[in-house]
Amino acid sequence: MKIVENKELNNVAITKQSIDDTSDLPYIPPSPLPAKSFAFLIVAPAGGGKTSFWTSLLLSHPTKKKPDINRIYYRYFDKIILFSPSKDTLPMDKLKLDESRCFLKYSDEDLTKFIEEEKEGENLNNLIILDDSIKQIKNNKEVHKLVLNRRHITHNKDHDNKAGLSILITSQKFNACDTYLRNNMSDIIIFKTSVKNELDAIKNDLMSDLEREEQDELLKKAFEKKYGFLYIKNYMPKKDRYYINFSKVIFDEDKDGDGIDEIIVEDKK
Repeated sequence: MKIVENKELNNVAITKQSIDDTSDLPYIPPSPLPAKSFAFLIVAPAGGGKTSFWTSLLLSHPTKKKPDINRIYYRYFDKIILFSPSKDTLPMDKLKLDESRCFLKYSDEDLTKFIEEEKEGENLNNLIILDDSIKQIKNNKEVHKLVLNRRHITHNKDHDNKAGLSILITSQKFNACDTYLRNNMSDIIIFKTSVKNELDAIKNDLMSDLEREEQDELLKKAFEKKYGFLYIKNYMPKKDRYYINFSKVIFDEDKDGDGIDEIIVEDKK
């Protein structure tokens, strides 16, 4: 194969959009976690740790007794709207969510009402949580529109700040989330599963840039520990795409000629 360089169109500038400006955020979360208008999918079987994970993201912060704990999304969002059939068993006293924005069941009406109100508001940084609501939102046009247009959907041009709207979705099965949603998630966390059709879907949908042996080794390393997980930055190229827990996976260039890169997990300590 030969590629002939186009010397007339070889340097097209990328225009940055002001809606992605992060200067009005209270702080920037630690890498690799996203800062603004993300779409996060967390997949784990019942009892697999997904609820504990997202509540920890919202509650984790340093204290006098534990100064080394990371502040992640603690008091980060201006408003949070929650749809969860498990709402009554969540640590609501710690999350301190507004009860008027917490629902036991998803509805298009409650979602669109929130979005319309925010679009008339002052451009806040908000989060919508769809916890264990995957059956209600599967192939749902309003949710699809929300995920696709999240960077713009609540922005009010009459105010100076730049609105941020993030979405966090949890599911017990990767396959239960429809293809449109899976393909448009910016960040995906997969906790341990041994179900073959689930693993096949994860490999085909999320890991197609890897050889089969690389896929198997990466999943094996990710699931070694009880609550270990594979974290995928879905919009990123291979070199910046994969994490085991929050440690970056480095693919060392193939040295033995078998076409397979060695997988190294970067230790940040």
